[in-house]
Amino acid sequence: MKLGLPPVLRLVVRNFASNFDPFSVVVRFGQPAMTIVVLGTMFSTIVHSSSLGGSTSYTAFLVPGMVAFQMVSGGVVSGNLFWLDRRWSMVEQIFSGPFLRSEYLAGLVLTTLLFSMVGVGVMVAVAVPFIGLPALSLLSILTVLATVGVGGIFFAGLLIALGTRLRSANAYFSIQSFLQLFLIFLSTVYYPVGPGTPKALAWILNGNPLSFAANTTRDAFRGTLTSTDAMNLAILAALALAAFLAAVIGFRRMNLGPIQ
Repeated sequence: MKLGLPPVLRLVVRNFASNFDPFSVVVRFGQPAMTIVVLGTMFSTIVHSSSLGGSTSYTAFLVPGMVAFQMVSGGVVSGNLFWLDRRWSMVEQIFSGPFLRSEYLAGLVLTTLLFSMVGVGVMVAVAVPFIGLPALSLLSILTVLATVGVGGIFFAGLLIALGTRLRSANAYFSIQSFLQLFLIFLSTVYYPVGPGTPKALAWILNGNPLSFAANTTRDAFRGTLTSTDAMNLAILAALALAAFLAAVIGFRRMNLGPIQ
């Protein structure tokens, strides 16, 4: 590790170096990539484009959703990093060294953003053979990156805040798995909300933060951004701020010591 780096960057390097072995990275990026390949190939033959709200194929509909899903992947990475640091008493060691709590939290947030952005690049690269290289304007690119970035901060902040309060691994990972499954399966990542969608289910899908990200990313890919997308991004930003503040408060009140 280069000692000349600022403390936050030193922590980011440490996060990647000590917690991301090649197999784990392949699995984290490989699973959503395989989703694009398998679901995109199979469902494009049975799902008519007229039901996809302007997408030319199911793969073209799915790819922006999987790009948006990288906000969840990045959040899970940092949330799990923090929990494992607590589990193995690394938090106490870091805080007893030349690092502030604010620097440690900033390192987790930056790790989330970097991991999410790499995920966006991987998803686009995997999708190129199926839908071609999207002709995105500068506004569309910035919108996609901002959407995934603030979404990642929201989910990371939420998991970190939970991690500061919970002292049981079973409780933490059960809640994390439930939130992850809830966000992706009850969102518009895999399917659109149509006239035939039950009202209760449509309400849940449309109120899901991941749906805000998926819908905005999809419009950015199509080049059809509207004021609704700006509102979606503003809501995600507000949720990210709230989750980050919850994580900050949790850090201040966190009791150090062994957990199970």
